[in-house]
Amino acid sequence: MDRRGLSVTIVALMLAVMMTSATTASPGMSAMQSPGSEDGQPDAENNTLYLFGNPQLTNCFSKFNNTDSESAAYGEDSQGGTSLMDVKVTCRMDPVLDDDIALKEGEMINARFVINLGGAWTNGQDGCNGDCENLNISILKANNAVAIKEFDSLSDGENFINWDIPVVEELIYWNGSTENMGVEFTMKLKGTSGNIIFGGDEALFGLYFSHADNPQEYNASVTFPVLNQTAFDDITGGGGGGGGGDDGGLLPGFTSMIGIGGLAAAALLRPNEDEE
Repeated sequence: MDRRGLSVTIVALMLAVMMTSATTASPGMSAMQSPGSEDGQPDAENNTLYLFGNPQLTNCFSKFNNTDSESAAYGEDSQGGTSLMDVKVTCRMDPVLDDDIALKEGEMINARFVINLGGAWTNGQDGCNGDCENLNISILKANNAVAIKEFDSLSDGENFINWDIPVVEELIYWNGSTENMGVEFTMKLKGTSGNIIFGGDEALFGLYFSHADNPQEYNASVTFPVLNQTAFDDITGGGGGGGGGDDGGLLPGFTSMIGIGGLAAAALLRPNEDEE
């Protein structure tokens, strides 16, 4: 083999290695960084549900796209005095889920929120006499709470919540026509009374939405391990598990890698034209 043939071979082999590295990179990283789908619907790559709403927390909604021109960066409800403030903020997916999806069993749904609190909510303290409630967050499937957690160690001010939810059987399948997604926040809290030296605190509940003005860690989101179409067909019996294309369900870019590998093989086997 002459120098030219050797150079072609080396270049082809290098390209093949580069393509292999690109196609075996962790799919979760690109999914987490995706701005979302254009239509706000979930898929394996656009799998993060972002929360939006108004400053008064009277309207909250969510979609699989991280931009909404009408949304505020932050919403808050507050109340003076020591009467009970009953918080219920429901952020349903809008546009509604329009296709059946499935999640990967055993993996985690990851929910991230920043909640701003003031007042009192622990029973037995500061005027809470069995009528207050800690923050509860629920993942909704239609009107059913399919995952719920009570957060009993929150404090005044900003609280960073990072909640991992295992995908169990009840969370695997989502019917696009009847089981719209949603997130719900509930809490019961009171303002605290003051004295001559220190004033009391009003009851306050605030939620940071997803917004370009917020630091990344403040953006409210829930990431779901959504199966791709091939995997969905495999567990539901649709499509015969064939991947829907001529590549037989190979990873994206794998056919290109095979093509580059073929070029490398051709360079190795090509006869030396100068010897003819």
